Amino acid sequence: MSNFSSRRQAVLEVMKTMRCHPTADRVYEECRKTIPNISLATVYRNLAFWEQAGVVGRVVGCDNKERYDVELDNHCHVICPECGEVEDMDYPAELKEYLDNYCLDNGFEKFGLSFYKVCDKCSKDNLKQAK
Repeated sequence: MSNFSSRRQAVLEVMKTMRCHPTADRVYEECRKTIPNISLATVYRNLAFWEQAGVVGRVVGCDNKERYDVELDNHCHVICPECGEVEDMDYPAELKEYLDNYCLDNGFEKFGLSFYKVCDKCSKDNLKQAK
């Protein structure tokens, strides 16, 4: 396997294990643990490759940083307005069915819903700072 394909595969494997909507910088840091000389440009290029191939998706958090997602079905996100972390959120099956049908009926390829809420970590940090 060439360096190019092994690095491409490494980026994908990191994405599959992180499951936290990482930024390219976070993917880069994780990749460096197994490929110390990988460049940030290589990570960006391979994330773009996997996105174009339909293997990963892109989510823009409230921090305006692009984050990547290996969960490609239509689903919701909860975004922390303080730290920008993104989490998947389940929502009622009836709502999902309605939105899926609405997209099909109106020619939309996909949809995304984002909800904004201060995450538990930031809430705890805010409580500590208030004391």
